[in-house]
Amino acid sequence: MSKSNGKLSNPPYLEVAFDIPDWRRVEGIIRALPEHEAVVIEAGTPLIKRYGVEVCRKIHQIRPDSVVLADLKTLSSGAREARMAAEATADVVAYSGLAPIQTQEEFIEECKGRGVMPLLDTINLHEPIEVLDRLKVKPDIVEIHRAIDLELTDAGHQWGNIPEIKEAIGGGLVAVAGGIKVPKVKEALASRADILVVGRAITCAKDVNGAARAFLKEMGVW
Repeated sequence: MSKSNGKLSNPPYLEVAFDIPDWRRVEGIIRALPEHEAVVIEAGTPLIKRYGVEVCRKIHQIRPDSVVLADLKTLSSGAREARMAAEATADVVAYSGLAPIQTQEEFIEECKGRGVMPLLDTINLHEPIEVLDRLKVKPDIVEIHRAIDLELTDAGHQWGNIPEIKEAIGGGLVAVAGGIKVPKVKEALASRADILVVGRAITCAKDVNGAARAFLKEMGVW
């Protein structure tokens, strides 16, 4: 799967999500991560809310060759928010699939016009295929997302419709998020996930580098 801007053309990828609203901690963890082309760095929503989208530029200063994702979860002002993230050097920008269709289309078009990959986040979106079918332009990535507040419940991972989602976006990428641990890696990849989104299992680990390498090894890319 080759994308027009050359990003994320060789899955699978490990996306390390930083929801920690403390730049000093985030900086230390980023520096501890293994330098590997399969590692994507996510500026999580709490981090962006505290420091703004310019935090993407700060991440790129530490890891200039890494793909950086800005998790905006945009619900309105689609083109404006996409433009802000692109100008802050984000490579991928996430919006909410709950946004009005026009907002989503404006967001996607602005991203594509700037060589940035738009990502639809399905958190709390129960019928993503219906939304995708309504869009005149499609996102490059769809993230099947279980809310952080639900990660400790018994609700299972909902990865069964990944092939259908890929078809709906013309062969794009699918990310899976929400409480993913190393033992779940093979299941996620078998479900045809391209990007595994991992937060606390890496960012809160005593050995950040070792934790990330464990995921990469299980993914078969290390």
